[in-house]
Amino acid sequence: MKRLIKILIADDHELVRDGLKSLLLPEDWVEVLGEASNGQEVLDKIKSLPELDMVLMDINMPVKDGIETTKEIKELHPEVAVLILTMYNRREFVKNLIASGADGYMLKNSGKNILLEAIQSLAKGEPYYEREITKTVMSTFKSVHTYSKPTDVELSEREKDVIRLIYAECSTDQIADRLFISKHTVNTHRKNILSKLDVKNVAGIIKYAIQTGIVKAYES
Repeated sequence: MKRLIKILIADDHELVRDGLKSLLLPEDWVEVLGEASNGQEVLDKIKSLPELDMVLMDINMPVKDGIETTKEIKELHPEVAVLILTMYNRREFVKNLIASGADGYMLKNSGKNILLEAIQSLAKGEPYYEREITKTVMSTFKSVHTYSKPTDVELSEREKDVIRLIYAECSTDQIADRLFISKHTVNTHRKNILSKLDVKNVAGIIKYAIQTGIVKAYES
């Protein structure tokens, strides 16, 4: 049985909030603790919900938008995961999203299965970028290399294998299966890679991998 994941839904449209709640209601491993209609309301509610695991949040909201709110959540409540849901798949949004520290990003026109998959990934501490978003991310990294740290980092061949599979959107379970190693070993490799590259998340890993040629950027 999956552990209970406690969620706050943030969107300035009540119809969208109601739709998300109706999708999640049948799932006994998800509990919606509350909802918010703007970024400031999100921050206020998090203070009163110490058991909160995750925020599902739109980008375009009044008072504080999703990007600004995500930055503050990560500064004040880094233990709370943020999944951005939006209609936008443009480079400027993706770049700002990555900079904000969001843990995942998916399009609102995606299906329920994608939503549940994203929630499960974030609950396990794994970032989630929907395939269409990933293409935009790859295109962005291809045209603007923003990895600014030294590129002469010594990585083992196994660590490079893990990086390639991260780039290929593989989950921890999938990486473990493909490399015939345990999930614990995958997580250890991931932590070591982040430490060696001096980056905070998977976006930093991908930037390094593309710039150094470990993988090739997405060809649009």
